[in-house]
Amino acid sequence: MNSRLIKYCLFLIALLVCNSAIGQKVDADDLAPNESIYIDINASLIFTGEYLYYSLYCFDTTAKNFSQLSQMAYVELVGKNGTRVFKHKIKLEKGRGYSDYFLPVDVQSGNYKLIAYTNWMRNADRSLLGVADISIINPYQANIKSRSIPSTQKTEVSNDSITALINENNNSVIDLKFNNQDFKKREKVIMQLRSFSQSIKDLSGTYSVSVKRKTGIPSPDRIKSVDYFNAMQVSTTELTILNSDAKLPELRGELFKGKITSNDNASVKQLKVAISIGEENKILRIAEVNSKGFFYFYIDGYYYSKEVYMQVLNANTDDYKIELIPKTNLNISEFEFEVLNLQPEWKQNIIDQSVYNQIESAYFEFRSDSLFLSSSKNFFKNREFVAYNLDDYTRFKTIKETVKEFIKTTSIRKDDEDGEVFEVQGYEFDTKSGIKPLVILDGIMIDNHSLIMDYDATAISEIKVYRDQFVIDLEVFQGAIIISSKDELDSNLFIENSGLQKVEVLKPEIKKNYYKQQYTEKNKDSRLPDYRQQLLWIPNLEMSKETRKEIIFYTSDVSGTYEVKLEGMSTNGIPVSIKKYFKVN
Repeated sequence: MNSRLIKYCLFLIALLVCNSAIGQKVDADDLAPNESIYIDINASLIFTGEYLYYSLYCFDTTAKNFSQLSQMAYVELVGKNGTRVFKHKIKLEKGRGYSDYFLPVDVQSGNYKLIAYTNWMRNADRSLLGVADISIINPYQANIKSRSIPSTQKTEVSNDSITALINENNNSVIDLKFNNQDFKKREKVIMQLRSFSQSIKDLSGTYSVSVKRKTGIPSPDRIKSVDYFNAMQVSTTELTILNSDAKLPELRGELFKGKITSNDNASVKQLKVAISIGEENKILRIAEVNSKGFFYFYIDGYYYSKEVYMQVLNANTDDYKIELIPKTNLNISEFEFEVLNLQPEWKQNIIDQSVYNQIESAYFEFRSDSLFLSSSKNFFKNREFVAYNLDDYTRFKTIKETVKEFIKTTSIRKDDEDGEVFEVQGYEFDTKSGIKPLVILDGIMIDNHSLIMDYDATAISEIKVYRDQFVIDLEVFQGAIIISSKDELDSNLFIENSGLQKVEVLKPEIKKNYYKQQYTEKNKDSRLPDYRQQLLWIPNLEMSKETRKEIIFYTSDVSGTYEVKLEGMSTNGIPVSIKKYFKVN
């Protein structure tokens, strides 16, 4: 992160404690770069029962390269009358991110827009938003009318024009060739990429690749990355006019904002709030409340639970109310959507497509994608601990009795304010420190230890004790006691008397390794139907200093014309757009 970007970060963080615009003379250092997003999609015509795949490229408009500001992006599929089909959170890594959405059968036929943006982009002009036009056909709700095709849609590529397009490279600096132009069903396709431009000596860069069958139905034009990049203009935001309502860039991960209020209107300044996400990753953040009652915290990794637990530390939790403030919805009222008129001549194409999709859905379990489960920061990593499997010991009725009887480095003391409190003996001293340990039950921090003293120990499978000192967001803990129950904790029952407040949030999309069918002599004649029309989807193809690269995939049982589309950016900032076609007979 360069020095100017650090200055932007410090300035923006200062807004968290300000209430008004900061007026002063503007110079070049007070202008922060705006971001813009290019969306690459696998197709602009999607049927219900199919997947919409997308890949994001988030740019710094001033540097004309990938943005270092935002670590999160938001993607929405929206339609007329304020319809929102879905909203995704996407973690950006070096300006790149991706995901997908399976279109259910309750989505109406019509024209939609896929919109991508960062929190920081919401301060700037709407033109910076990533927008892709998408037509959706629901064959179960299709209303076919004999009317003209809207001018915004293009005619599907015909078989007669394929030959002329086979060698089209869109003036790209990367060449794309196949081992053939006509393939049989279930045949191996070798796609070779090579650099053939003086401006690019190798293939270094990040790209997205889609291979999908053309349906024979007109679809909205898709913007090429070359055209998008060339049209992108330098855009900045004047930092000195921002106020506390500004949308902040999510610099270190996902940014949350919350508010705490006192039931008796007492001051809440400098109170601390603990935020837990109850899962194996044990995500825990501790935030300090400002004079206005607001608190902020980042989560810099993936999390897989939508339930967030919050509690006030070192205070009577019944005296306070905590809430997370959701990000406001993007205003979509100004977007225009043309009517999608289904033509009678498309009827057979729609029927065929529907049949293919139904067969593929029936056999989905044989071609499912796999997930990349990334770990968040683990503050217990490489720390020594002693694990007590309670089945190896005489069972006692409560956690309190269990700790007293055989966990020698842990004791219980009485505190005038907190009641009964656990203590963990450190390595460097024999006397007790008076600093409370971190206590976590099934991933949830328990600040009031007395709440679990009488918890049923027969429901506990294991207790781990760490004797190290931990510092989490400047809060110090002497040791840690990690308690795991046999079955998942009934959080609704537990939080009734615990002072914990539970809220549900939108989880970030998990990265996937998309399925690639392979055929060998042994399975080529398999009776398992293969009606794939999306033969390949690589949302984040990272290439280094290689001059050639082969990508292998296999055709399916569906004949027709297939479109190969590659979009992306070389490491030296040159956009790449390639579109080719081949046939399957």
